[in-house]
Amino acid sequence: MQKITGYIFLLIILIVPSLVFSQTIDTTSFSINSRLSFYSFEKQGEMILHIPSSLSGRQLSVILKINETEIGNWKNLRGNKIIRLPFSFDLYPAKYPVTAEITSGSGSKYRTETTLIILRHKTNEVKTDCLTGSLIVCKRIFFPFGFYCYSPVYPTLPEEEAVKGFNMISPYQKIQPGTTDIRKSYMDRCAQLGMKVHYNLLSVSGGGGVSSRIENITEEKKTEMLISEVKAFMDHPALLAWYISDEPNGNKIPPEQIETIYNIIKAIDPWHPVTVVFMAPFIISKKYENGLDIVMADPYPVPKSSISQIGDITKQLKSEFYGEKPVWIVPQAFGGGEWWEREPSINEIRSMTYQAIVNGATGIQYFIRQGLNSFPKSTATWNECGKMALEIAEITPWLLSDEDPPSVRSNSAEIQAASAMHDGQAVIVAVNRINSPFRLTISANGVKGTSAKVLFEDRSVPVNSGTFSDYIPAFGSQVYLIDNRNRKEAITPFKGNLIRDPGFEDITSPGVPSACYAWNEGDRGATYFLDSREHLEGDHSLRLVTPQENNSARLRFFPVNVTSGRSYIVSIWAKTDIENKNPQNGKADNPYFELSLGGFGNTVYRPGNDWQQFVTNVTIPTDTIPSVRANVVLRMPGKGTAWFDMLQVFEAEDISRSINPEFRNLFNQ
Repeated sequence: MQKITGYIFLLIILIVPSLVFSQTIDTTSFSINSRLSFYSFEKQGEMILHIPSSLSGRQLSVILKINETEIGNWKNLRGNKIIRLPFSFDLYPAKYPVTAEITSGSGSKYRTETTLIILRHKTNEVKTDCLTGSLIVCKRIFFPFGFYCYSPVYPTLPEEEAVKGFNMISPYQKIQPGTTDIRKSYMDRCAQLGMKVHYNLLSVSGGGGVSSRIENITEEKKTEMLISEVKAFMDHPALLAWYISDEPNGNKIPPEQIETIYNIIKAIDPWHPVTVVFMAPFIISKKYENGLDIVMADPYPVPKSSISQIGDITKQLKSEFYGEKPVWIVPQAFGGGEWWEREPSINEIRSMTYQAIVNGATGIQYFIRQGLNSFPKSTATWNECGKMALEIAEITPWLLSDEDPPSVRSNSAEIQAASAMHDGQAVIVAVNRINSPFRLTISANGVKGTSAKVLFEDRSVPVNSGTFSDYIPAFGSQVYLIDNRNRKEAITPFKGNLIRDPGFEDITSPGVPSACYAWNEGDRGATYFLDSREHLEGDHSLRLVTPQENNSARLRFFPVNVTSGRSYIVSIWAKTDIENKNPQNGKADNPYFELSLGGFGNTVYRPGNDWQQFVTNVTIPTDTIPSVRANVVLRMPGKGTAWFDMLQVFEAEDISRSINPEFRNLFNQ
């Protein structure tokens, strides 16, 4: 009996390992990709593991390896569509093989691979965030909101649209010998204005597009010109992305041809994404996925089709490319010829734009703009697009957030709603797909606020257990903000501050500071916008862009009461961006600004790359009238971009009475 037992034990020792090592490993069910298209200055990264529907919600264990060296090990993970796998790294620029080994709760084994790309950091680099759909520009999230236009680009077009809030243009153009300076001219101007260019390579790449065909040119010559053009502009500070093909499915251009062009460009410039635009059937874009970084669609439904197809197409593409590629939409901004009998109305273009946003588009590029009243003919319709540019800029931190949003639902299939969470605040976006006003009811799980601020309308509606009601116009949109925060600001305004809206939090008119007058001092493209992506306190800063030296905007803030003979402390926080480069000399801009009170104590400051407080002491002369109203004036003569927050003015005597040591220290200095 003991011998038999021994034989059985020996058989187990011999057989079990062979069973383990012969177990089949599935290499097709899962897929994985890097969250960012590449990493450069970062030391923390993330992989996105895509889960097959058969294992959705099941318990999984994952081992992540780079070059067969384990960098992460997780147990008891669950996910419906994806699982996020964060990791740390300290790697030289190169391409690294990444492997994920997955074990299900039942013991089944899986394996999937991808490539991690580490590049040398460049100041004009543009990353795609495959999780949120965001672009990363100058180390900040970026939501492109712009338009196509014709060539040659009218000299004043970029500044005319930059001051409205548009941040991207994409000119149709023929890339021919002897015309490089023409393209460099508008690129340089866009860089001055802080605009980005979705650079059109159609005439030498994947073809299609308006008037982009070059006759009597060989494929070899086209490739030579393509390489030359990429090399000429790959380091330009205005470059956002390379646009290589317009409707290849409609023009019968095979995916293999697009992939070849993509690989040529990426071999030269891996720092910028590549885009392709598709026509119906839009889902065919999946066949081209290896030849693009961003998928775009251009449905033009007005007037013969339902505008609801915009939302349906966006939703479909977002689902197909979720966690892999950002999706941009090209709303229709033309009509009256060819197959389109009229332009979209003001309300239709709003509904189409917000349907794209609600369903996950992270880029908007209207077709087409030709100022001042060619495309679209209706200046009112184009003004509506500019209004939406400022609205989308305001909610960009929510639209590009990676925080888990509360679930929402509306009381009608015709009212589409989506939610997002950022910094303890929930934003809910609703859009009406029909041409009738509607009383909507929105229910949101997990929100605690009792009031929802109706953004862009300066009003609020009550919230009861996560539910609220409101009216939405025909083809209209509404954006609601519910504050769930219970936080204390690290930096707080001084109680004796005399300035109205010191932190630039009044967004009654979205995008612009409320309590000031503004003058242009030379360059019509100088801008002063609120920025919800950068702030020291509150939720906004003031962003100034001076395109050319000594040609800035001048802001004169709402007057404060001062007394002659008394001293006042004037302070402001500011930072700049060393990532911005001058296209003429390749050097970083060095913007400086001036601050004064009532025309007295004008002081020049040079901000750095981090928030810094700048303080001056101003004494009102005794020969002025006993009591005056004085204005703080802010100018930024130095070329470049800077952000400002928490502007303050208070009597110096108040410092000695203040219990805030920060201000006592400033006064003692």
